[in-house]
Amino acid sequence: MEQRLNLRELSKLGTIRQLEIFLKVAERGSIARAAEELHLTQPSVSIQIRKLSEAVGLPLYEIIGKSLALTPAGDQVQAAGKEIFASLLHLDNSLNALKGLEAGHLSVSVVTTAQYFMPYVLAPFSELYPGIDIELHTGNRDAIVERMKANKDEFYIFSELPEDIPIETFPFLPNPIAVVASKEHHLAGSKNLTWEDIEGERFITREPGSGAMKKIIKHLQTNDLQMHNVMTIRSNEAIKHAVMANMGISIMSAYILSNADHDGLTQLDVEGFPLMSQWKVVQLKHKKLSPVGQRFLNFVLENGREVLPMKKIEKNIQSAMDGTWGQNIN
Repeated sequence: MEQRLNLRELSKLGTIRQLEIFLKVAERGSIARAAEELHLTQPSVSIQIRKLSEAVGLPLYEIIGKSLALTPAGDQVQAAGKEIFASLLHLDNSLNALKGLEAGHLSVSVVTTAQYFMPYVLAPFSELYPGIDIELHTGNRDAIVERMKANKDEFYIFSELPEDIPIETFPFLPNPIAVVASKEHHLAGSKNLTWEDIEGERFITREPGSGAMKKIIKHLQTNDLQMHNVMTIRSNEAIKHAVMANMGISIMSAYILSNADHDGLTQLDVEGFPLMSQWKVVQLKHKKLSPVGQRFLNFVLENGREVLPMKKIEKNIQSAMDGTWGQNIN
């Protein structure tokens, strides 16, 4: 019969601080980098890891070449440590709720394009619940998917959903993806363009893994269309400036173009565009939300459209559908 650890034996697994230090070392793959982030000396980190290893009775890591790699025991301690800290965070939020305190911690990760509207959501939420500590992470789609796989946040904002991960989704906002160009571009102002009219242009795009590019690539493959001259830039703002400089045209989310009139950008009237997508609030399936997380989800779904500048957003979306984006946007 498998022998299980009792509570007395579990206490030998070391202190919470030792687990915290070990998790940082495991995450960074380096004692030096972990020590720097924890504001500790390298010897202090090494001592705490050694004490935890002695309590476990097995080595937790090994050095292969110049790289630090976890042993099987280290993998198990890392997994257990993550569960322990997630439970402690949930306990903290639950106790705050029982005390009647509007306090706790909320971690949200969003793809980079969502940063153009998330402040409008977080600002009134923070004002309503000033005691809640909010941690907002932004990154490209692949980076946010990795955070989701590691269960690092309560919520994620996507337009193109990750695959092969059990999730629950809550539709939030429409997300039109339009063809844009400089107002100085030779096609600016042209009507009823087809893909053949623009396929010879230089396209300035995000990396293939981005949500917008996944939507665009799927559209091109479905309709047997191609982009022949492509420049890839991993920043929405850099793409905007490249298009403003008339280096080429782009296909991007309408939210990036909220100040298109002032930026000197315009939407091209191309058949089949804009492509319609949807912003969604996403959580891992079966994840038990903290009271703070549940409060945030309710706030977004019930008040999100009220706190966002929806009049301007809806005007911009309609103008994208009409093919007049970037013309007299105020």
